[in-house]
Amino acid sequence: MWRDAGLVAVGGAIGTAVRAGLTLALGEDLGPALVPLINVVGAFAIGILYGWRARMPESSRAQRVQLFIGTGILGGFTTYSSLAVESADLGLLWWGVATVVVGTAAAWGGVLLGRGGRASR
Repeated sequence: MWRDAGLVAVGGAIGTAVRAGLTLALGEDLGPALVPLINVVGAFAIGILYGWRARMPESSRAQRVQLFIGTGILGGFTTYSSLAVESADLGLLWWGVATVVVGTAAAWGGVLLGRGGRASR
């Protein structure tokens, strides 16, 4: 259990650092579009991971990879809480809703890609 928690914590630190680096590097250029972009890319990547895992046999190693990459790195990378604050700050409810809808579509596309184009197992 503690090993799994450690994997998530280390992965989360990595994902958060990548997001912070992108914010520092691209924040001024992309402005408010950066947060939705990060969330949609992260949702797509999580979908790919989920689809890939659906094709793999169950094992503790595969579960640890999912915890480290999916819950840790990609969970730290995405930032829906920042999206909510940004949407409220801009006074644009549609901004947050549209990002969630597009992110869901991206995750679905990622699942299909991760499964090798098959809709279900």
